[in-house]
Amino acid sequence: MAVEGFSVEVDNDPDRGGAAAVSGDGKDGGKVGGAVTVTVAGDVDLAAADTLWSVLDEYVRPGAQVVVDCSRVAFLDSMGLRTLIRAQHKAGASDARLTLAAPSEAVLRVLQLAGVADLFVLDINGSGSGR
Repeated sequence: MAVEGFSVEVDNDPDRGGAAAVSGDGKDGGKVGGAVTVTVAGDVDLAAADTLWSVLDEYVRPGAQVVVDCSRVAFLDSMGLRTLIRAQHKAGASDARLTLAAPSEAVLRVLQLAGVADLFVLDINGSGSGR
């Protein structure tokens, strides 16, 4: 089932060739090396949370470096936040690194209001440095 107003793109997939987009019901990726970059766009809400989780669950694995580009997220609700927290917990438990890169104002606001910004490695400018 496609999710209107939401998409996920995966780049640098170490297991697959070519880059692809996910718009609700599939996943694919591209092999370039380094961290896997998951670019999220649109509304990350109840309708999109399962799709986002299926992508993050695949790539957050032992020793992985996953960068979630949040620069194009227009809206983040509690289910989207829950999905990001769930991915962060999985990363912590599996010695992986999950970074939220270039979080939009919508993402930052929700992280701050919920009091969970400190759970995440944030790369505010998307420069790759993180904090």
